[in-house]
Amino acid sequence: MKCAWSVCLGVLVLVAMFAPRSVYAANAVVGNGSPASCTEAAFDAALATASNGGGTITFNCGPAVKTINFTDSKFLNVGTDNVTIDGNNRIVLKAANAERHFFVGPVTFRLRNITLREGNSLGGGSAVEASGAQVIVDNVQFLDNRATTTGGAIYCFGGTLTVRNSRFENNSADTGGAIFNDCTAELDNVIFRNNRAIGGLGRGGAVENAQSGALTVRSSRFETNSALDGGGLFVAGGSTAALDSAAFVGNSGGYGGGIENSGALTLTNSLFQGNTVTGSGGGLWNIDGTAQVQRTTFTGNTAYEGGGVNSYGRSLEMREVNLLDNRAIGSHGGGLYHAGGTAFISNATISGNQASDPAGNGGGIYQSSDDNLTLTNATVVNNQAGSLGGGLYHYGRYAVLTNITMGNNQAGAAGSAIYEDSPQTPGQPGLVQIVNSVIFGSAVNCDGGLFQSLGYNISQGSCAALSDPTDRDNFGGDLRLGTLAFNGGAFPMRTLLPLSGSPVINAGDPGSCPAQDQRGANRVGVCDIGAVEYGAAAHRMHLPLVVR
Repeated sequence: MKCAWSVCLGVLVLVAMFAPRSVYAANAVVGNGSPASCTEAAFDAALATASNGGGTITFNCGPAVKTINFTDSKFLNVGTDNVTIDGNNRIVLKAANAERHFFVGPVTFRLRNITLREGNSLGGGSAVEASGAQVIVDNVQFLDNRATTTGGAIYCFGGTLTVRNSRFENNSADTGGAIFNDCTAELDNVIFRNNRAIGGLGRGGAVENAQSGALTVRSSRFETNSALDGGGLFVAGGSTAALDSAAFVGNSGGYGGGIENSGALTLTNSLFQGNTVTGSGGGLWNIDGTAQVQRTTFTGNTAYEGGGVNSYGRSLEMREVNLLDNRAIGSHGGGLYHAGGTAFISNATISGNQASDPAGNGGGIYQSSDDNLTLTNATVVNNQAGSLGGGLYHYGRYAVLTNITMGNNQAGAAGSAIYEDSPQTPGQPGLVQIVNSVIFGSAVNCDGGLFQSLGYNISQGSCAALSDPTDRDNFGGDLRLGTLAFNGGAFPMRTLLPLSGSPVINAGDPGSCPAQDQRGANRVGVCDIGAVEYGAAAHRMHLPLVVR
């Protein structure tokens, strides 16, 4: 079929107008092989090229590490295309006084294999301020950056932030010492060290996750960071944070040495070690938030109250956890201070914690909450209180103890194992309920007010609360429990395994026993009293904590 020349020409014009255009990356190279050729002007020219069509900036500055000094900020905003900057691990971008490195608008911006240092912004994000952008960072070092307001290295608002295989060290801001996040952010294999939120109300020595932030952290380390609130990480109300295989070591501040949480926090496979605060929550302070913690260890943390964990939050749930050798040095709760909302703790070892002040109560656990504490399958041993309740001090609503092994706790005044101090008022009607538990270590293990035995308990030494016909109070025989050791399980917790002939074997109430013991082993036959089941098959290998 033929067409008139004018008609065919019109068709060709329309096809050309609406056919997709070929897009070519506008790649650019900074330098010609000599260090002297790699200047700020050369970088600006490369950035202009890459921004017009989208491309990758690389560097040809010789074999040695080259520092390029910036005298002003670089802008990627509306009208520019996506840009990647790759320093091949030989380029340092050093910003001038009162300048950040990059401001990024609604584009995709990638940084690879490069160092950004000494940005000094009068606003937020002295290395990168991003608004509505997609920022992707891989193998980047952020060193010695300082923002006057928010996000010493990175400020992210209304976009996405991905950081992999990178390091933030010696950055600071009034709040959010290294990162202020109001984006959807993923951090994977990142080290935060010596970052500080230095403002009078500074939050998040390493990271502040702001109200709209959604933060995911994997295989990362927060070390020796500091802030008034959240020495390592601050999770604001309304935000979410999910952390897996994170280590918080040696962070410090006023509240929440490792993490302060007012949002929705999930923690798995993590470690809190040697964090210190002058106020609440050496490892974790959960204040008006929800926290779910699993397969995590809190050890050697120190606070005025709540050496390991302090929860004033809406809810705290801890499964497969260690609270070891934490200290409350001025008040109560060496391991855990539970002062608000519900607390559900199962499959836990709570050992070696101290409320060391002479008036300190609750070496292992201090409860004064307006809601209940549920403690199941727990080994509570070798804790100390200066005054009352070496293992547990209770002043509040119900504390429900099921299959607990509680031994060798000490208190300066009374209640080596448990001290019940609830006022029994209409507003605080709580008491301690206990079932299927074994208590030992003192001539007088339990003191204070009203207990309620639900039966099938045994105490070597007196616990006057054990008045059910199935209880054995002041048991005079050998409990035949092993030493504190790792006895198998998917998570490394030390427990006291019953030995052959122990009176706790097959002596529990099957209607009250959890289906599995503290180690995750199925209970066999008639369940045992205490946290660990004799003869149960528990896996003896555990997954290690994976952190750098």
